Amino acid sequence: MKFKPLSRPFILALTTTFILFYFLTNSASPDIPLPVEKPRTSSAKTTSQHSQFQLPSFNDDNLPFMPKMQNETLKAALGNSAWHLLHTILARYPDEPTENERSHLTNYIYSFAHVYPCGDCARHFIKLLEKYPPQVNSRKNAALWGCMIHNKVNDRLGKPNYDCKTILEDYDCGCGSDEKASDDTLIGNTLIDAELEEHLSTIKLESEEFDIGG
Repeated sequence: MKFKPLSRPFILALTTTFILFYFLTNSASPDIPLPVEKPRTSSAKTTSQHSQFQLPSFNDDNLPFMPKMQNETLKAALGNSAWHLLHTILARYPDEPTENERSHLTNYIYSFAHVYPCGDCARHFIKLLEKYPPQVNSRKNAALWGCMIHNKVNDRLGKPNYDCKTILEDYDCGCGSDEKASDDTLIGNTLIDAELEEHLSTIKLESEEFDIGG
């Protein structure tokens, strides 16, 4: 019987099958290292990193942007409301604040200065903040700082000074009796002169010269 040569399609199919078999059997070879997944690094910051904050700086591109308020009656009413809000916030502030709480209050005060509706008032307040940065390490220091800043404005406007010894008593925190019982700084006692002087002495003075402007 005469031998028939293999057809070309059959040879091609056989070759393809062999190649596929070769690659499939060698793909699981132990000599080929599997990729090792790199450990994931957490993007979350630590508590100490969160606790670091810097006081905002003010330059020509970072100044209050509200226009000047011409109506003196509205300006005075706005000022009274703003001071009442600020003093109440400081009276409600924790006596032993966390770093995060300090950061929030500091940023709030600077942001408050930026968006205050009276533009010329805001620029004067910014100058005060540059010389007397917010004191946020305790309720008493924060409240006394706010009173001192208020009196600096009163001096410029020719108004009588506020008695800072009664600042915590005058701006009651609105706390419940249970909260007051657990925190003696909320009882409402006035500060004695020695205590007042001690707290005011901790306020940082940035410069000996100060001109708040007109």
